[in-house]
Amino acid sequence: MISSVVLDIEGTTSPLSAVHDILFPYARDRIADWIGDERPGAPEVSAGVRELAGPDADVVATLLDWHDQNLKHSPLKTLHGLIWERGFLAGELRGVVHPDVPPALARWREHGVRIWIYSSGSVLAQRLWFSQTDQGDLLSLLDGHFDTVSGGPKKEVASYQHIAGVIGVPPGDILFLSDAVAELDAARAAGWRTVGVSRPEDGNPDVGTHPAVASFEAVPHEEFPPQP
Repeated sequence: MISSVVLDIEGTTSPLSAVHDILFPYARDRIADWIGDERPGAPEVSAGVRELAGPDADVVATLLDWHDQNLKHSPLKTLHGLIWERGFLAGELRGVVHPDVPPALARWREHGVRIWIYSSGSVLAQRLWFSQTDQGDLLSLLDGHFDTVSGGPKKEVASYQHIAGVIGVPPGDILFLSDAVAELDAARAAGWRTVGVSRPEDGNPDVGTHPAVASFEAVPHEEFPPQP
């Protein structure tokens, strides 16, 4: 039976527009000042950029280019998390979660299922997002978080094998929900069960040959443990 559920964020728990229209512009507007003023984490981010792009790289220009291409490089994702942290703490940002998500999380927890987040956004950004959402504080419903640093690239089979090892359950006991077919394919190749989330408000993304649902209410429950 399914003992663990792993969730993507963008297009899965949350609307794509919430990330691309709110969080991303907020971060982009503050990248140059954050690096230029050497705010917390800036030296480490700069070092990470130069490690990837070369010792003579223009750090700010490189970060802005990565941002505009929506690349998943760790220094950029770390900086996003730092900027968003200040925004959440200042009350300028909050997470947006589909209304069907909290009841599903609560229902799965009642069945003894553990719930994890796996997103390209940093663990810090994930925790901020779910601690202050338009549906309330959802962190208590989550068991942990993985990003591309702790989990690995989301399109690689090895990442899902690694996460299964960290969670400590057989791959076949894990259910993965995502709107990205390449991620779903990688998870299935690692032995996970998969469900593609194809929401109308996000353009009904193609989830390939994976079972498709338009909301968390439609996720099959037959193989969840019986409620204690």
